[in-house]
Amino acid sequence: MSLWARIYKERRQVILPLLIGAVVNVAVLLLAVVPLSRSVTASEAAAQDATLGLASAHQLERQARSAAASRERADKELQQFYTGVLPNSFAVASRTTNRWLQQAAQDAGLEYRGANFAWDEVRESRLSRAYSTVTLRGRYADIRKFLHAVESAEEFLVVERLELQQPATAAAGTTGALEVALVVSTFFVTEPARQ
Repeated sequence: MSLWARIYKERRQVILPLLIGAVVNVAVLLLAVVPLSRSVTASEAAAQDATLGLASAHQLERQARSAAASRERADKELQQFYTGVLPNSFAVASRTTNRWLQQAAQDAGLEYRGANFAWDEVRESRLSRAYSTVTLRGRYADIRKFLHAVESAEEFLVVERLELQQPATAAAGTTGALEVALVVSTFFVTEPARQ
């Protein structure tokens, strides 16, 4: 008889329960613990994904709130621009582009030669553009002073075009007077058409 057979025969009462216990332990390990550990690993991965998703959702919410606040602030600033900066009617726009320009030319020491006033609606906008084509005569320094006054005015004025030339009536270089033709615009909110 071999050594292992002899040991088994003498210690069968101890070895047999140990072998059955070992087989049961291996079976429990393979049938319960391994699947549960995989389930725990999958749950941990799902929890990490959920945490990342939550952080991403919080970031998107902050961005959305920031965008909404920025839009609200822009809307308020635009409304303030419409009501506080732009002329509120055609009459005020006309006064701005005619009378204000006359006074500014006089203050700059320029001769106000004439103006043509017109207006048109801005396409796809609730604004209209009032503009005046103004002709002035004077020295170059006075013209610069006038342009500075227009550009720094509290009124919303835009110099769209400027043509500087020496008047045809003056001999070249005798008086130093120049003639300037410019188009100055402002905008105003057009009243909606009533139906």
